[in-house]
Amino acid sequence: MGFLAPEFILFDCFTGAHRLVDKTPFKIGSGDDCDWRIDDPAVAAEHCLIQRKGRAYSILPANGSGVVLLDGSASPGTWLSTDQDHTLVIGAHFFALHGASDPQAWLAGMDHGSWYIYDRATDVKSGPCALHELAGHLAELPRIDDQTLVLCRGLKTMGFYADHVLSALPHPTALAIGDVPGVDEGAVPVNSEYGEFTCPVCWLKFDRGDAMNIAVHATLRGDPMLGEAHMLRFHATRFNDRSQAVDALGIPAPELACPHCRRKLPPGFLDLPHHIFSIVGAPSSGKSYYLSVLLKMLQGALYQHFGVTFRDADPSENVILNQMKTQLFSAATPEEALLAKTELEGAMYETLPRLGRKVRLPKPFIFNLTSTHDPEQDFSVVFYDNAGEHFEPTRNSADSPGAQHIAAASGIFFLFDPLHNAEFRKRLTGIADPQLAARRLDQQDVILAETEVRIKSLLGLDSRQRIVTPFAVIIGKSDTWSHLVVGFEMREAVRDGHLDIAAVRANSAKLRAFLLGVCPAIVANAEAISSEVMYFAASPLGASPVEFTDSRGVKMIGPDPQRLDPRHVETPTLWVLSRVAPLMVPTRDGA
Repeated sequence: MGFLAPEFILFDCFTGAHRLVDKTPFKIGSGDDCDWRIDDPAVAAEHCLIQRKGRAYSILPANGSGVVLLDGSASPGTWLSTDQDHTLVIGAHFFALHGASDPQAWLAGMDHGSWYIYDRATDVKSGPCALHELAGHLAELPRIDDQTLVLCRGLKTMGFYADHVLSALPHPTALAIGDVPGVDEGAVPVNSEYGEFTCPVCWLKFDRGDAMNIAVHATLRGDPMLGEAHMLRFHATRFNDRSQAVDALGIPAPELACPHCRRKLPPGFLDLPHHIFSIVGAPSSGKSYYLSVLLKMLQGALYQHFGVTFRDADPSENVILNQMKTQLFSAATPEEALLAKTELEGAMYETLPRLGRKVRLPKPFIFNLTSTHDPEQDFSVVFYDNAGEHFEPTRNSADSPGAQHIAAASGIFFLFDPLHNAEFRKRLTGIADPQLAARRLDQQDVILAETEVRIKSLLGLDSRQRIVTPFAVIIGKSDTWSHLVVGFEMREAVRDGHLDIAAVRANSAKLRAFLLGVCPAIVANAEAISSEVMYFAASPLGASPVEFTDSRGVKMIGPDPQRLDPRHVETPTLWVLSRVAPLMVPTRDGA
């Protein structure tokens, strides 16, 4: 009488779903043609395969690349033992795999609703408890390390590392607010409306203890919400002798992530206060040029006049914006100086989870301001280079929240392009600027009105209420129109290490009166938003752009790098800084 060939069965320890491996290769992944399909976009279409050769079974990564997390260890592929429990972790999904001549007998003893905690160091097994209670019980342990295992009822010879399972369970605080946790693919139920910190990426709030750490060990690649290309995010429960969080495999993991969108936070994020500075403007109004020039001008002005250093908080994350600045100021020709328009789906955006859905969010560019006189005043500022389309009325949906930072901003800058405005264009006779030949629909007053609606809606304000956030209206390209303001001479805003607030007010009053005569809707809409509005004239390039033919033979308009002469670009930011950090940028009334 011969021996019966073993059969393998796959069991989902979170849901109880199961299936006999009745063919080989048996494919596991998120693809439609998989034999076990995991409904999770974070899992590869083909993650791994179970193969049979004679009476033996093996498991290996799909396409012969990568590793599988089998029995708690990363493996490039291995043979499976019969009559022995195996565990398989795929993202936030936890499986048991067992081979026997009678797999149904093994299956009858499995119960996904009953879990145990086993400490190998002391040989103590506690439980059972329900799956939704497991995170709470683990949180009460004095330690969680590689000796701490969890296993559902029926597993006898193999379990899961507690850290692996804990990262995929609801945070224990969910139990305190009456949530009934289920398998939520690693989501952390953190209150998004209240907290000490505001995420610079998704603009949701969280407290210090809610921040997640980012795993470092190579076998911990794959986050249930971000996908397999990203390292696992987890709530730290173990620390080394230097008080550094360590990941499930004991590697120091100092980098932090937002518990909502799981995007990496900049170094030292929890140590400094942050101020969001939102730049609003219509498509093609020059926001990218303005921001690129602003960074260069702020570096010099802050240190020269106020003894404040302005530097990258995270150079690797600011690389795109720094490249734009370098490109503009290092160019030899207009083609080299031309900056690409910011696109809604371009490099300035990334896809991240926010409030239960994947959305496109603008990348933050974060800079630290450090006072040479009083380091206790240090803080960071956050800029974004939004596509102008994100400020249009049709773009403010839950699927496209990319401009919602305006509601969390410490300062708002509206970049008004006078060359888009019909009334301005009528007055600009005799000006040789190629931008005047282009005909664009002017919706700048509509964008301001939409900005008011969004801010008040997000903050829950009455339509008659106004915010107190400093609001700078910047009339750009002043080199083309300043002659229209009869008798107007821009007073210098900085004197003797102080911002001359009287000069700022005088300049603002003159510009406001001028705008009222040309496009009063801009003034009316701006002052309906904030009770603290100031008007500025600025020219990021200092001269009109030029027409040129690029290397493809296409006619373009771009800045002439030989004529770059930025004027008053940093003044609006200095004014906002004087409002949010008066000890760092002090003012003096020189009237």
